[in-house]
Amino acid sequence: MNPLLKEKCHINTNIGEDTFVGIKCHGEDFSVHFPLGFSLTQEENDKAVRKDILLLIEVLAAHCKRQDAEGNFLADEQTNTDSPLYAYIYIIRDFVARGYYKEGIVEYASSKRGKINWNRTIKQKKPVIQDTDVFYLDFITKKNVINENDLITLIHQYCVYTSFIKIGWLFTDYKPPKPAIPFHRQWFSSALMAKLNNTFNDNNKALFQNMLKIVREEPDKGLECTDYSYGTYSFEHTWEHMIDTVFGIADKDRYFPRTQWNLVRNNQLYDSTKLEPDTIMLYKDNIYVLDAKYYRYGWTKHAGDLPKSESINKQITYAEYIDQQEELKSNNTELYNAFIMPFDKLQWADEKAEHMHYIGEAVGLWKNSNKKYERIQGILLDVKYLMQIAEKRSESDIMALAEFIEEHCS
Repeated sequence: MNPLLKEKCHINTNIGEDTFVGIKCHGEDFSVHFPLGFSLTQEENDKAVRKDILLLIEVLAAHCKRQDAEGNFLADEQTNTDSPLYAYIYIIRDFVARGYYKEGIVEYASSKRGKINWNRTIKQKKPVIQDTDVFYLDFITKKNVINENDLITLIHQYCVYTSFIKIGWLFTDYKPPKPAIPFHRQWFSSALMAKLNNTFNDNNKALFQNMLKIVREEPDKGLECTDYSYGTYSFEHTWEHMIDTVFGIADKDRYFPRTQWNLVRNNQLYDSTKLEPDTIMLYKDNIYVLDAKYYRYGWTKHAGDLPKSESINKQITYAEYIDQQEELKSNNTELYNAFIMPFDKLQWADEKAEHMHYIGEAVGLWKNSNKKYERIQGILLDVKYLMQIAEKRSESDIMALAEFIEEHCS
């Protein structure tokens, strides 16, 4: 096991060009770049570090939009990003558990031992007849033989090797033997597709699907290409997507303020682009307008790294629009506004910060109606915590955030 795994990890500062989040490999050298505010494990062992790296890969795979992804893998329209890293990990784990895939073939031979094939024996062997009894001195027997040179086995060997070269450093120093077959995308793909269409074993089907993903995204030069990157320089969009996944509703379009130009010429009407808040959260009868800001305040604690007037005024506008749409509310509806920004709770230990931490509120000095949504609550959310819960929308997480906002807006 590589004893220096943690030393290869870096937490971004979001200053200058230090914005890449993901993995970079150059030959056998690699580096892992975590987002601003991520709390890398304090344990000095590869197992804990590996868990953090796998979490990063999972989040990028699920929440990094294709247009934001950076990488030199071939594109696959079925995925969010351009990397088969998930497939590499699957291939490695499957190989450790089951070894190389090997196709079994059936051979028949004349033998006194083995599973007798009576149909072939009766047709091919002459029996010995004694009185009224019939005896066979030789039989046609069935034997399962492993075909070591089956094409699918050779493709699997290729996929295992390239998986260990690309991501094996995350698990082990072991390197399997080099494949005996050169890379050929069309040939490999056709063989795997044919195999998938005739496979009913779930484990083998999953294996072939991940092999196919690797083959489709392998660089044209195959194993000659050892440099790659996987990640994004625009993690702010990934942050927004995670917030929206965990806390937001699917049909938020109804809550977007719309605008229109009424032109004098030909009485034309022109719909302008609508304002779109990042996330609309609903809890009980209340509506929460959330703006996910991947800003540096949670790291620097400098007021200059907080949302500016434009963002504050937009948030108020979003809520004002919703407040005027009676069909979106009930008689008991309260409207709330909040900025959700990243931080590492361990960096705020002196303030006894939990995974959510309150920093204050932003207001528009031009507003004085005392509406709760005119006070935009500033909330820091622990980056690692959000990444751990970002797999799906949870009512308990929604309740916790809603009550936290209401508590500080009362």
